[in-house]
Amino acid sequence: MPYPTAWDVQAATGEPRAVIRVRNLQTTLGATAGQDAWGRHGRVQPAVLFAEAVLMKPFSEAAVTDSVADDTVHYGTLSKALLSSIDSWATPNENRPAASSLDDVLACLWLDLTGQVVANGLSTPLNAATEAKAVPLKADVVRRLTVTVLLPKASLVGEGSSLTITGLLSPQAINGAIASRTLRLHRLRVPTLVGVHPHERTAKQAVVMDVALDRYDGLQDAYPKLEDFVVKLVEASAFETLEALGTHVARTVLREFRPHGLLPDNGMPRWCVHVALEKPIAVPFADAPVVEVRMAADHL
Repeated sequence: MPYPTAWDVQAATGEPRAVIRVRNLQTTLGATAGQDAWGRHGRVQPAVLFAEAVLMKPFSEAAVTDSVADDTVHYGTLSKALLSSIDSWATPNENRPAASSLDDVLACLWLDLTGQVVANGLSTPLNAATEAKAVPLKADVVRRLTVTVLLPKASLVGEGSSLTITGLLSPQAINGAIASRTLRLHRLRVPTLVGVHPHERTAKQAVVMDVALDRYDGLQDAYPKLEDFVVKLVEASAFETLEALGTHVARTVLREFRPHGLLPDNGMPRWCVHVALEKPIAVPFADAPVVEVRMAADHL
């Protein structure tokens, strides 16, 4: 399956029987990688790491022996491996571009954790000796791995930008197992004219948005450009319903957003665009109504 979505990977995993998670692990991304909210390179910024390892089977041995057995992943080891990989970007490295992207960081993180390389929708062992390499996550223990790097300050109007890889680690998949990248803008807060009631047509109100490009294949940073594109699009809109606004955003991103120039033959991107919209003040005794839409090129 070329370029699967995150949902494809999740469906192929099946129902998890045992899961190890590390959430909100605080660290710093060095100046050699990533862009800030204005699209500038060379700025040290905070980073937050998330990892989820879905195991091949329940940790029977670890439960019986009450020890860190071979059928589990110790969360302390996983946390240290995450931090070690990110810390390697704190200083310049002659083997890396001077202005590396967030995708470079995540690809290196995936390699350090698994000994595998993610490319073209697949996670593939780096070489025949991968199994012998001392990596924290073994393919005969971990069925699926999801890793996210969130930059909480890499947004002008939201709560950050992130990149996620989720993929299978199957020892039987000699030619690689499916994996997907997702670029996400978190909780953009944008004023716009939206609503069906007469009083809602008199002034703009804040809409809170998550926008994600699933099946993302860009090797250059695009989150500052995507935020600018989406914010201007929503600010200029005047829809009555969130359903119409979300569809408009997803469709326009697919048709017009080209952060790195036109695709070959002016083709369509393979992204699956996910837009989630909230109106915080619409329902007085609820947090917010939410409308979500997913759209790919074959849905246009």
